[in-house]
Amino acid sequence: MDKIICAGKNYLDHAKEMQEGTPERPVLFLKPPSVLKVCSEWDQTLNLHLPNLEDEFHYECELVFQIKNNQLAAVTLGLDMTNRSLQKQAKLSAGPWTLGKVFKDAACIGPWLPIPPDLADLHFAFYVNDELKQKAQATDMRMSPDALLAYAAEYFPICDGDLLFTGTPAGVGRVQPGDRGRLCLNNQHYSVYYLHP
Repeated sequence: MDKIICAGKNYLDHAKEMQEGTPERPVLFLKPPSVLKVCSEWDQTLNLHLPNLEDEFHYECELVFQIKNNQLAAVTLGLDMTNRSLQKQAKLSAGPWTLGKVFKDAACIGPWLPIPPDLADLHFAFYVNDELKQKAQATDMRMSPDALLAYAAEYFPICDGDLLFTGTPAGVGRVQPGDRGRLCLNNQHYSVYYLHP
Protein backbone atom coordinates (compact mmCIF):
# COMPACT_ATOMS: atom_id res chain seq x y z
CA MET A 1 0.00 0.00 0.00
CA ASP A 2 1.28 3.44 -0.94
CA LYS A 3 -1.47 5.69 0.42
CA ILE A 4 -4.98 6.09 1.75
CA ILE A 5 -7.14 8.20 -0.54
CA CYS A 6 -10.04 9.92 1.25
CA ALA A 7 -13.10 11.70 -0.09
CA GLY A 8 -14.80 14.50 1.82
CA LYS A 9 -18.34 15.77 1.33
CA ASN A 10 -19.40 12.81 -0.80
CA TYR A 11 -22.75 12.53 1.03
CA LEU A 12 -25.07 15.50 0.62
CA ASP A 13 -26.51 15.19 4.12
CA HIS A 14 -23.04 15.38 5.67
CA ALA A 15 -22.06 18.36 3.51
CA LYS A 16 -25.19 20.14 4.77
CA GLU A 17 -24.56 19.31 8.44
CA MET A 18 -21.05 20.80 8.20
CA GLN A 19 -22.62 24.10 6.98
CA GLU A 20 -19.67 24.84 4.69
CA GLY A 21 -21.28 24.56 1.28
CA THR A 22 -21.23 21.67 -1.16
CA PRO A 23 -18.41 21.62 -3.73
CA GLU A 24 -19.12 20.48 -7.28
CA ARG A 25 -17.00 17.39 -6.68
CA PRO A 26 -15.96 15.79 -3.38
CA VAL A 27 -12.81 17.00 -1.63
CA LEU A 28 -9.82 14.66 -1.89
CA PHE A 29 -7.04 14.29 0.68
CA LEU A 30 -4.47 11.65 1.63
CA LYS A 31 -3.46 9.78 4.76
CA PRO A 32 -0.27 7.73 5.09
CA PRO A 33 -0.48 3.99 5.82
CA SER A 34 1.31 4.57 9.14
CA VAL A 35 -1.90 5.92 10.75
CA LEU A 36 -3.95 2.81 9.86
CA LYS A 37 -5.14 0.12 12.27
CA VAL A 38 -6.61 -3.09 10.86
CA CYS A 39 -9.15 -5.41 12.45
CA SER A 40 -8.39 -8.77 10.83
CA GLU A 41 -11.52 -10.60 12.03
CA TRP A 42 -15.16 -9.67 12.48
CA ASP A 43 -16.55 -9.59 16.03
CA GLN A 44 -13.21 -8.31 17.33
CA THR A 45 -12.31 -5.01 19.07
CA LEU A 46 -9.60 -2.52 18.08
CA ASN A 47 -8.10 -0.11 20.60
CA LEU A 48 -7.75 3.41 19.17
CA HIS A 49 -5.68 5.98 21.06
CA LEU A 50 -6.73 9.62 21.05
CA PRO A 51 -3.51 11.70 20.86
CA ASN A 52 -4.57 14.21 23.52
CA LEU A 53 -7.58 15.16 25.60
CA GLU A 54 -7.71 18.87 24.79
CA ASP A 55 -8.77 18.70 21.14
CA GLU A 56 -12.10 17.50 19.74
CA PHE A 57 -11.90 14.18 17.87
CA HIS A 58 -14.71 13.10 15.56
CA TYR A 59 -15.56 9.72 14.04
CA GLU A 60 -16.48 9.46 10.36
CA CYS A 61 -17.72 5.99 9.36
CA GLU A 62 -17.11 5.13 5.70
CA LEU A 63 -17.18 2.37 3.13
CA VAL A 64 -13.59 1.57 2.17
CA PHE A 65 -12.41 -0.13 -1.02
CA GLN A 66 -9.14 -1.88 -1.73
CA ILE A 67 -7.55 -1.10 -5.09
CA LYS A 68 -5.80 -3.68 -7.29
CA ASN A 69 -4.88 -3.27 -10.96
CA ASN A 70 -6.50 0.19 -10.91
CA GLN A 71 -9.85 -1.35 -10.00
CA LEU A 72 -11.92 -1.74 -6.85
CA ALA A 73 -11.14 -5.23 -5.56
CA ALA A 74 -12.78 -5.60 -2.13
CA VAL A 75 -14.83 -3.62 0.38
CA THR A 76 -14.92 -3.13 4.14
CA LEU A 77 -16.02 -0.53 6.68
CA GLY A 78 -13.68 1.94 8.32
CA LEU A 79 -13.31 5.11 10.34
CA ASP A 80 -11.68 8.30 9.14
CA MET A 81 -10.86 9.95 12.46
CA THR A 82 -10.57 13.74 12.47
CA ASN A 83 -9.03 16.18 14.92
CA ARG A 84 -11.84 18.66 14.36
CA SER A 85 -10.13 21.37 16.43
CA LEU A 86 -7.10 21.44 14.14
CA GLN A 87 -9.14 20.94 10.98
CA LYS A 88 -11.29 23.98 11.82
CA GLN A 89 -8.16 26.09 12.32
CA ALA A 90 -6.83 24.92 8.95
CA LYS A 91 -10.07 25.78 7.19
CA LEU A 92 -10.12 29.28 8.70
CA SER A 93 -6.61 29.94 7.36
CA ALA A 94 -7.35 28.23 4.01
CA GLY A 95 -4.57 25.79 4.79
CA PRO A 96 -4.32 22.04 4.22
CA TRP A 97 -6.14 19.63 6.53
CA THR A 98 -3.07 17.50 7.26
CA LEU A 99 -2.75 18.24 10.98
CA GLY A 100 -6.44 17.47 11.48
CA LYS A 101 -6.32 14.19 9.56
CA VAL A 102 -2.90 12.63 10.17
CA PHE A 103 -2.11 11.32 13.65
CA LYS A 104 -1.73 7.95 15.37
CA ASP A 105 -4.80 5.71 14.83
CA ALA A 106 -6.37 8.27 12.48
CA ALA A 107 -7.93 5.50 10.39
CA CYS A 108 -9.08 1.93 10.84
CA ILE A 109 -10.62 -0.77 8.67
CA GLY A 110 -12.26 -4.14 9.13
CA PRO A 111 -11.84 -7.43 7.24
CA TRP A 112 -12.28 -7.44 3.47
CA LEU A 113 -15.43 -8.68 1.75
CA PRO A 114 -16.29 -9.25 -1.94
CA ILE A 115 -17.97 -6.28 -3.62
CA PRO A 116 -21.61 -7.16 -4.43
CA PRO A 117 -22.80 -6.67 -8.02
CA ASP A 118 -25.38 -4.15 -6.79
CA LEU A 119 -24.00 -1.42 -4.51
CA ALA A 120 -27.49 -0.98 -3.06
CA ASP A 121 -26.72 -4.19 -1.17
CA LEU A 122 -24.04 -2.40 0.89
CA HIS A 123 -25.65 -1.05 4.06
CA PHE A 124 -23.64 0.27 6.98
CA ALA A 125 -24.11 1.85 10.39
CA PHE A 126 -22.02 3.19 13.25
CA TYR A 127 -22.99 3.11 16.93
CA VAL A 128 -21.34 4.87 19.87
CA ASN A 129 -22.08 3.31 23.26
CA ASP A 130 -24.93 1.37 21.57
CA GLU A 131 -26.56 4.57 20.23
CA LEU A 132 -27.01 4.74 16.46
CA LYS A 133 -25.07 7.71 15.08
CA GLN A 134 -24.70 7.08 11.34
CA LYS A 135 -26.57 4.96 8.83
CA ALA A 136 -26.40 4.84 5.01
CA GLN A 137 -25.96 2.69 1.95
CA ALA A 138 -23.49 2.94 -0.91
CA THR A 139 -26.04 4.38 -3.33
CA ASP A 140 -26.43 7.46 -1.09
CA MET A 141 -23.05 8.77 -2.28
CA ARG A 142 -22.89 11.78 -4.57
CA MET A 143 -20.07 10.16 -6.56
CA SER A 144 -19.92 6.36 -6.84
CA PRO A 145 -16.82 4.45 -5.71
CA ASP A 146 -15.80 3.78 -9.33
CA ALA A 147 -16.23 7.45 -10.20
CA LEU A 148 -14.23 8.46 -7.11
CA LEU A 149 -11.37 6.19 -8.17
CA ALA A 150 -11.35 7.70 -11.66
CA TYR A 151 -11.44 11.19 -10.12
CA ALA A 152 -8.50 10.42 -7.83
CA ALA A 153 -6.56 8.94 -10.75
CA GLU A 154 -6.69 12.35 -12.44
CA TYR A 155 -4.38 13.67 -9.70
CA PHE A 156 -2.56 10.77 -7.98
CA PRO A 157 -0.70 7.69 -9.19
CA ILE A 158 -2.84 4.73 -8.15
CA CYS A 159 -0.88 1.83 -6.64
CA ASP A 160 -1.87 -1.75 -5.84
CA GLY A 161 -3.06 -1.99 -2.27
CA ASP A 162 -4.12 1.65 -1.99
CA LEU A 163 -7.30 2.25 0.00
CA LEU A 164 -10.21 4.45 -1.03
CA PHE A 165 -12.28 5.94 1.81
CA THR A 166 -15.48 7.09 0.12
CA GLY A 167 -16.83 9.75 2.50
CA THR A 168 -19.15 9.77 5.47
CA PRO A 169 -22.89 10.36 5.84
CA ALA A 170 -24.46 12.75 8.34
CA GLY A 171 -24.19 12.09 12.04
CA VAL A 172 -20.50 12.66 12.73
CA GLY A 173 -19.67 13.57 16.29
CA ARG A 174 -17.18 13.62 19.10
CA VAL A 175 -15.70 10.63 20.89
CA GLN A 176 -13.79 10.57 24.15
CA PRO A 177 -11.75 7.97 26.05
CA GLY A 178 -14.00 5.21 27.34
CA ASP A 179 -16.43 5.42 24.40
CA ARG A 180 -17.02 2.23 22.43
CA GLY A 181 -17.91 2.34 18.74
CA ARG A 182 -19.45 -0.46 16.69
CA LEU A 183 -19.13 -0.59 12.91
CA CYS A 184 -21.74 -2.67 11.09
CA LEU A 185 -21.52 -3.65 7.41
CA ASN A 186 -24.56 -5.66 6.34
CA ASN A 187 -24.54 -8.57 8.82
CA GLN A 188 -20.92 -8.20 9.94
CA HIS A 189 -19.51 -5.97 12.65
CA TYR A 190 -16.45 -5.07 14.70
CA SER A 191 -15.83 -2.62 17.50
CA VAL A 192 -13.40 0.12 18.47
CA TYR A 193 -12.57 1.25 21.98
CA TYR A 194 -11.19 4.75 22.52
CA LEU A 195 -8.30 5.05 24.96
CA HIS A 196 -6.38 7.84 26.67
CA PRO A 197 -3.17 8.98 24.95
